[in-house]
Order: sequence, then structure tokens, then C-alpha cells
Amino acid sequence: MKDLHYAVYLRAREYWNTRFNDIHVPLAYQHGRQLLLAYPTVDEDIVIPAILLHDVGWKSIPEEQHKGAYGPTVRDVSLIRFHETEGARIANEILSAIGYDPSKKEMIMRIVDGHDTRLEPLSEEDSVMKDADKMWRFTPVGVDYHHREFGKTLTEYVPWLACQIDRWFLTESGKQMARDSFANVEKALAEAGHV
Repeated sequence: MKDLHYAVYLRAREYWNTRFNDIHVPLAYQHGRQLLLAYPTVDEDIVIPAILLHDVGWKSIPEEQHKGAYGPTVRDVSLIRFHETEGARIANEILSAIGYDPSKKEMIMRIVDGHDTRLEPLSEEDSVMKDADKMWRFTPVGVDYHHREFGKTLTEYVPWLACQIDRWFLTESGKQMARDSFANVEKALAEAGHV
């Protein structure tokens, strides 16, 4: 990790100890690094900090309210939006504190502020960040966490998840990574007799 990104990481991680973000964000970082290999013109100095900061806003929302703000049956869209705006505010504080490049800081904040609710990506950097964010849902830990969190059995949740790849992912490499990861999850679940 570049020193510049590490400085963001050190400040962002204190906001991750909610909503399984201490697992989710490092996985998103790993997936972001993989996606950047496929898109060498994308600015990693925007993508990586955006990944590290994208969910810091959840820390400002009481944990008992989180469950209704994401998943197959969202009950409170205002909380999704609040975590984005609050995340952009916290991102500004962190990036300003370390003297991050102002033009890149502005784009990072814009990406964080809308990463879940904005349907059209702002840039290639936004597309890569959004795909890295969603990829963990297709990992073994993501599948296990989400089916339990949403109160769904694996036989209910896994087929629903399979239908989301083309809807959720913006880059071709992201779609392929999700398909590959999901195939591995399905194989492991089948071998264990779960689906």
C-alpha cells in the first residue's frame, strides 16, 4: 500500500467497527486492487481512498437502525443517503488532515457521496470503486453474513444473489470477477450439501 493510501487507512479504520465493515472494507480494497490491474488508466489515488472511506458514514448511525437501511428489503432509504453524506463529510476531514491533493479529494468525496444511491457512475474511478464495494457480497464470508443478516436461508438467498450481477456491476471485469467468485461459493456450498 502506498504511503499516501496508508495515511488514509490509518484514519479510516477507526470508523469500520460497525456493520461488519472491518471485514468488508479490507475485502473491497483487495478487490479494488484486482480491478485496477484491468483498468490501468484509472487513477488509484482516487479509487483506493474512496474504497477505504466509502462506508465510514455508517459509524454515525446507531447500529440498531442499520438493518432496515440495506439488503433485499430496504425500509429506510434516508439512512442510506445519510451514510453517504456523512461519509463525504468524514472523508473531507480525513483527507484534509493529511493534506491530500485538493482536486483528488473533491472527486473522492463526490464518489463517497452517492456510492450506493447514484445510479450512473461519475467516472471510471467511480465504476471501479462501486464494483469493488459490491464484490464482497459474492465471497464466502459475504454470502454467509448477508443471508443471516437478511433472515434468508441459503436456498432463498443464493439464487437471488445470482440475479444481481448484471444489475449491480458496472465494469466487465467486475462482472466476471463476481461470476467467478460466485461460482466458487456455489461449488463450496454444493460440496457441503447446503444448496
